[in-house]
Amino acid sequence: MSYNILDGGEGRLDLIISAIKSESPDVLVINEANSFSANGNKTLKLFSEKTGLPYYNIAPTEWGYDIAILSRLPFNKSEVLMPNKRAAFAVEIDSPFGPLSVIGLHLSPDSEINRLFEIKEIIDYQKKYENRIIMGDMNALSRQDDYSPKIIGGFNAKQTEKFTDKGKPLFDVVDTILKSEYLDAAVQLKGNKETTVPTPSNRDIAHADLRLDYIFISESLASHIVDYKVVKNETTDKASDHYPIIVKLA
Repeated sequence: MSYNILDGGEGRLDLIISAIKSESPDVLVINEANSFSANGNKTLKLFSEKTGLPYYNIAPTEWGYDIAILSRLPFNKSEVLMPNKRAAFAVEIDSPFGPLSVIGLHLSPDSEINRLFEIKEIIDYQKKYENRIIMGDMNALSRQDDYSPKIIGGFNAKQTEKFTDKGKPLFDVVDTILKSEYLDAAVQLKGNKETTVPTPSNRDIAHADLRLDYIFISESLASHIVDYKVVKNETTDKASDHYPIIVKLA
């Protein structure tokens, strides 16, 4: 499960925890886990206790948009890959499919060039693993979502700068991932038309009706995908500006 909880979930933690518990994930990536590491990981420990995910770690970032990973299975190791403004956090888990590398990330909101630099480093790191998952807020578009010219043309100035070049949408980040022996779980199960932003509580002018949150899995796991969904209900409408996404492997 991947969930961008917006600015540390301030004032919404009960809703966020309820949304997570209703899905009962085995592995959870939290984007914008702001202040979770304060006071000896106080909020991170609370999340662990409330969600029943006993293993956890967090990657602090320069901007405070930290990334946390929580799991029902222990970590063999964990590593911060990009200790800069935006981080990526890698853990290795002994899964039913064998050793599994999971990377939680939150790519740069600034430009596709910056995001492309970041994702290439992440892909290079995972090459040593057969079984790989990358998930989080990519701040990127997928050409497989077939956005209409009307949507692209309706972008405001911030969205235009973030997602386009000379009026044309940019797909470099997702294209690079797919060319590196990963599959988009949403596309595999025909769920990629379901947007992940905005929610009714959205406050970000950079959000149109888009899919910005992804779970990519290695081709070695393709036969194990049994479900993908964007969790949309009364709770997740209020809990964040992003909806959580979840993939089931069996």
